Amino acid sequence: MCPIVFAGFAPHPPLLIEGVGDELKPEAAQTDQAYRQLAARLVEANPDTVIIVTPHGPVFSDAYTIPGWDSLKGDFTPFGSPVSMTWEADAEYSQRAEALAAARGLPLLVINSRQLASHRYSTGLDHGTMVPLWYLREAGWQGKVVCIRMGGLPPGQCYEIGKVLRDAAEDQKTALIASGDLSHCLSEDGPSPYNPAGAEFDQTIAAALEKGDYQAVLAIPPEFRQRAAECGWRPLVTLLGALDGRESTSQVLNYQGPFGVGYLIAVFALGAGDRPGLTFPQALPADASVHVQLARKAIRHYLLKGRAMDLPAPQPPLDSPAAAFVSLKLDDQLRGCMGTIEPEQDNLGAEIIANAIAAATGDPRFEPVTPAELEQLAISVDVLSEPVPADYSQLNPAKLGLVAQWRGRRGLLLPDLPGVDTPQEQLEIVCSKAGIPWEKAREAKLFTFTVERFN
Repeated sequence: MCPIVFAGFAPHPPLLIEGVGDELKPEAAQTDQAYRQLAARLVEANPDTVIIVTPHGPVFSDAYTIPGWDSLKGDFTPFGSPVSMTWEADAEYSQRAEALAAARGLPLLVINSRQLASHRYSTGLDHGTMVPLWYLREAGWQGKVVCIRMGGLPPGQCYEIGKVLRDAAEDQKTALIASGDLSHCLSEDGPSPYNPAGAEFDQTIAAALEKGDYQAVLAIPPEFRQRAAECGWRPLVTLLGALDGRESTSQVLNYQGPFGVGYLIAVFALGAGDRPGLTFPQALPADASVHVQLARKAIRHYLLKGRAMDLPAPQPPLDSPAAAFVSLKLDDQLRGCMGTIEPEQDNLGAEIIANAIAAATGDPRFEPVTPAELEQLAISVDVLSEPVPADYSQLNPAKLGLVAQWRGRRGLLLPDLPGVDTPQEQLEIVCSKAGIPWEKAREAKLFTFTVERFN
């Protein structure tokens, strides 16, 4: 018998909590009412332990994590409310989940408070965990809690970790709540710049859950999710993994999009029978351009042989010198990006080979790419034009890349990047990358350039 006795998907706007944005609460009244229905149904299921999967708190790109201390505490004082909570952690469950994940080769780690403190991270619960727990407390539930902090893993691993969360419960009655907001770009006043993809994404999720078509949730492509500026898809995929093979139906209790953010609340009715497991679509088409074909071939050769490949006599369009950046993504998450502002090799082909290897093995933000990851990577190559002098009024982050230079320091940002929508945002990021103090930004020499992007 599956130990999961309740599953739900819910948002986490702090303004639902007493003392936070009380004047705005009428606009989210439908969400509040539906949240209380979800909490009442969980209480009726009477679980011993509740698992909350959250996309917030200290999160890591390469692992899901579980706070490993005995008492889980949090408060809403950063949002202006005195509400605080303390919950008993289910340490035994956490240890079982970590061991089971390790046996399956999955990155799910219990971390201690000293590890977080050494990185200057808070040990308190994040709002993605606390908002659902506040509603459970209001409904009268008392029990143990496990906080699962989502990592930026490939979707297949998120799904498999969901299976771990189910199997680690053994015969213990367990509930799982996936905490996540949908699109953050539904209107001009939302937290992310308006994008029509936001409403389309939210409608896709709501329709899939209404029909119980979980395969449609998994099939949403990375670029669509990225344009929608959402934070709930991976928690939902993790929940679906916990229900893998289990007969279930889902019901959307409410959806609304106040404040430019999509709030969806859904519950899952769990049956005793089986259902077919879900599969992930093959996400990557064949590399279309000779640029990307060469980059992938260069990475593969280096990973297998330990040295750079020899470049055959280059043919157009790879035979002339040009600066280039090679970017790697695993699902919709950056996995490496390295490049040159000015050509450093004899021709573009050699430039791509060098920068592809650097992106895969030399980006200090990431561990080196593994051979198993290579076939899952989406690769793009940006070929840069020669930078030209510019002033602030000429910046256009959607179309023009930017170089800032000040006292020997230089930083670069490619154009058309998610979340970089204004000239000021673009300049702030470039100055930060270059180590240029923001108060000296006006003294920096600016250069813009165009890119030709190959996928």
